Amino acid sequence: MLEALRKSATGWVAKLLIGLLVLSFAVWGVADIFTGYRGDDVAIVGETPVTIQEYQASLQQEIQQVSRQVGSYLTMDQARSLGIDRRVLGRMMAEAALNDEARNLGLGITDAVIADSIRQDPSFQAPGGQFDQSYFQQVIRASGYSEAGYVAQQRNNLTRQMIAEAVGGGMEAPEVLEKAIDRYRNETRSAEYIVVTSAMIDPIAEPTEEELRTYYNENKAEFRAPEFRKVAVLAASPAELAPTIEVSEDELKASYDADPDRFGAPERRTIERIVFDDLAAAEQARAEIEGGKSFEDAANDIGLTEDDRKLGTLTKDGILDPAIGTAAFDLAVGDVSQPVQGTFGPVLVRVTEIVPGVNRTFEEVRDEIRIDLATKKASDSILDTYDAVEDDRAAGMTLAEIAQKQGLSYREIEALDNQGNAPDESSVSGLPEAPGFLSEVFATDVGVEADPLQTRGDGWAWLDVLDITASRERTFEEAREKVAEAWRAEQTRDAVAAKAKDVADQLRGGRSFFEMAEELGTTSGLAGPIKRGSTDGPFGASAVQLLFTTAEDSVTSTSAATAPRRVVFRVTDIEVPQFQRGQADEYAAEIVNGMSNDILGQYLQELEGRIGSTINQQALRLALGESPQ
Repeated sequence: MLEALRKSATGWVAKLLIGLLVLSFAVWGVADIFTGYRGDDVAIVGETPVTIQEYQASLQQEIQQVSRQVGSYLTMDQARSLGIDRRVLGRMMAEAALNDEARNLGLGITDAVIADSIRQDPSFQAPGGQFDQSYFQQVIRASGYSEAGYVAQQRNNLTRQMIAEAVGGGMEAPEVLEKAIDRYRNETRSAEYIVVTSAMIDPIAEPTEEELRTYYNENKAEFRAPEFRKVAVLAASPAELAPTIEVSEDELKASYDADPDRFGAPERRTIERIVFDDLAAAEQARAEIEGGKSFEDAANDIGLTEDDRKLGTLTKDGILDPAIGTAAFDLAVGDVSQPVQGTFGPVLVRVTEIVPGVNRTFEEVRDEIRIDLATKKASDSILDTYDAVEDDRAAGMTLAEIAQKQGLSYREIEALDNQGNAPDESSVSGLPEAPGFLSEVFATDVGVEADPLQTRGDGWAWLDVLDITASRERTFEEAREKVAEAWRAEQTRDAVAAKAKDVADQLRGGRSFFEMAEELGTTSGLAGPIKRGSTDGPFGASAVQLLFTTAEDSVTSTSAATAPRRVVFRVTDIEVPQFQRGQADEYAAEIVNGMSNDILGQYLQELEGRIGSTINQQALRLALGESPQ
């Protein structure tokens, strides 16, 4: 439903406003403006508040939208790690700023304008293009709005768009910029090339002891042993606490009985329908179908295509029109219903396929329910565990002592570098899944109490640095194997580069690519026509980047890359696109949006300085489900 409500935001003004809100976090940064005042508002911009309830509702909507995009539901912890909480707050503060400015300027939208905007919204129109009042009520209710609430939201949206249009509207993209973008994106180039590899050079001789020692002395910093730290880690998460949580048999059964369908897949049906202008037409079509006319022909008679009549494969609850849902789930496959009074008029319904539902018994899902309920109970009590651990730390207990007292997971990692590796360069497994864990380990010191870290799954981790082994210079004997490996790699790269230079010089001197390829025991290749950002087999990204900075008929080669290979090529063709203004509307739209967003961003910055803003850190923590501190 929320997607349906967003469909109306397709005009250029709406896109400008969306761009403005994307910029809002940069303008309304939330890192350095926290204050300690109390109250029920997360933030106040000018004289316009952002309430806890408004912030929580917007944050949940954003999390749900991102969850649909990624295909799985995001926890609050995951959403915060992605910065969604800060992005939503920044957007809402930008909206509040515009609302405040609109009020100060005396701007307003009449009821007639709002009513007309709702009537023109495709989200609320019947198939014939007419506004449908009952459907409008149904959609906004399903989206959590009352009519008054939705109208108020539309009033604010239209008022903000009025300011956005006044500040950032009326711009035209410069033709010279459109041409530049068109050429950059659509210019194509072609080349003939040879790939020079380590197979084309003489074998690298074994280094002498003197060569290795010289290389070591010149590159000692590359062979230093990193700093290692011994770390104690205490962890608590709902998943870890769940096995210790008791769940009664009555709780298990009650959870199953509350919604048995969630343990299986409900029945789904593939449904088609024909919508008629009036009941008489529907009854006549039904009689003709009973007399032998096909459902498809009945739809064709009133100009409906196959796509028009298909509703989809849906559960009963997934059908927006309850009348159609009831009719469809009373039919057998292939049957056509009697005329049904649907939301948009009388309809005939047909079911073409039935996918049976599947339900599992209580005994089959008993363990799943127990884990789910125990995890939920643990999630509810995780903050109590957090408080208990913090109280014990304040009392001077070590993490090991706290773990024993509270029955929590504890381990000591003997040696860990800042990449998460052990001294043997293997990856240390089982580290807390917290984005800042390694950073925190190497930002604290022995005896310093580090801040707890929130981990994936709404858990917490505490750490103490027990010992530090400083970074040191490895002796030549310790590093000898790595020195030899690095020396060979450098010699190989240098030899391949020299070979590529020789090949390029000969090609510039008149040799053909075919002759050079035959001499090297390989084949020459042809690349293109290709655009920037493309690749063509062995003609990789570095070669393409160089291709677009090289003159036609010039021969050059790529610079050193991770792999010891160079691409030697000659630009054979440059095709500049013919530009005609009006055929690159997308460029104009992008340019105008960019220019408008820049101006609107500057306007917001000026507005911030003029009207001021504050954020209530305690209210923000409360809105995010944290304990007040």
